[in-house]
Amino acid sequence: MTRTTDPKIEAALASFISDHPEIDSRDAAIAAILENWFTSHGYLPHGQTGTRPEDLDATNDD
Repeated sequence: MTRTTDPKIEAALASFISDHPEIDSRDAAIAAILENWFTSHGYLPHGQTGTRPEDLDATNDD
């Protein structure tokens, strides 16, 4: 990802990273922020897990 030239965004990213020690890079922070935003706005499902379609077969039918 490219760096933004907006100092406010860079400062917010730096604060986010310092508040989340499990996030080890700028790219990971941006990915986490985007995932949160997409989920909260309905673009990604909320906490759903399951079997990927390519892993489905008759043995895991419910």
